[in-house]
Amino acid sequence: MRISYFLIIPFLFFSCTTTKYLVSDTGFPKAPDYKYMKNWISSPKKEIPLPLNYIDSLESFKSDVDVFFIYPTVYYGGYNGNFWNSNPENINHKKRVDALALKNQASVFSGLTNVYTPLYRQLFYDGLVYHNTNELLTDIALDPQLKNNFNYYKDLIYSNKSLQYFTFENNKLKSYAKESFDVAYNDVKRAFLTYLEQENKGKKIIIASHSQGTLHAARLIDEVIMPDKNIKEKLLLAYLIGMPVSRNFRNFPVCDNPLQVNCFMSWNTHGNNYFPYDNEVYNNVVANNPISFNSNNGLTSLEDHKGILMPSFFQMFKYQILNRPIGPLKLKNENKIKAQSEKGSLQLIELNIPWIKIFEKESFHAGDYNFFWLNIRENLSLRLANYFKK
Repeated sequence: MRISYFLIIPFLFFSCTTTKYLVSDTGFPKAPDYKYMKNWISSPKKEIPLPLNYIDSLESFKSDVDVFFIYPTVYYGGYNGNFWNSNPENINHKKRVDALALKNQASVFSGLTNVYTPLYRQLFYDGLVYHNTNELLTDIALDPQLKNNFNYYKDLIYSNKSLQYFTFENNKLKSYAKESFDVAYNDVKRAFLTYLEQENKGKKIIIASHSQGTLHAARLIDEVIMPDKNIKEKLLLAYLIGMPVSRNFRNFPVCDNPLQVNCFMSWNTHGNNYFPYDNEVYNNVVANNPISFNSNNGLTSLEDHKGILMPSFFQMFKYQILNRPIGPLKLKNENKIKAQSEKGSLQLIELNIPWIKIFEKESFHAGDYNFFWLNIRENLSLRLANYFKK
């Protein structure tokens, strides 16, 4: 399987400042031991809360299905003497995972299934961008056609503010970035194998992820799950969200209709008429529509949109500025979004949510799950009900 990296860096919410400098020496936080449930931030014993105003009337499939969720990047601190990889035991890090990933994203699976979320030593944001661009530029250098435009792509990519302290030519930092990325992935892999041994007990598995989590999830499926017949037979669905994923898993196709299983879904949410992927590769990037879940590129109606789950403006202000916890979330703003998949991008054709429109931009990466929370949840319920009735 291959993750496509062409121009995937438009969704930057944090940028470097001139006071930051790079860590040049290696070192990593203590590796989690996944035999101990303290290293799982969600599990059947630590369920993720559902929205405050949501009445769950859907059938539970906990006896049959587990979700293995890999959260996105919430660690930005790999400068000024800090580790490039997050410390899973750090209390503030756990709070960020809970507030930004579990309540906003993985909660969509809570109650329907068991949700297992391992704490892992993820690579810090700018280091992840640096690693991804190195992988991309290496691919370009080896491509018979694209290599002719190598300097153009390099200048374009390294104009990004998150890369101002990096260069493609710095072999020491490239090696360190790859090592740090592999540390994060190997945590995820160890957690998954421990889960299989200790917790699975014959249940079907859904792999779900976002952003950096999707990089690790796709690699896990390709290197661990697909080659093993017994594990592969357990894999029911995959939600590989927030990174451009191409259509070339071995014997694991894209989901083409709202009831299909044994397949994967992927999308990246962007503003209307913004197409971030290079024209030479966009046909391979998967863009499911999480309102309709059909394979065609039809425009959904406002009536089909069932609501978003997202902190309010005031909740985010308290969290970001005052360092206060995000309280219980509420579902709201149904019938506010029209979406259409085109050229590997999920386009928000219409977005009738005033406070979000204030921040309207090319990428809505942070809302890949939130904007479609109830659509995703109800569709999963339909898929599982249809599958288990057979």
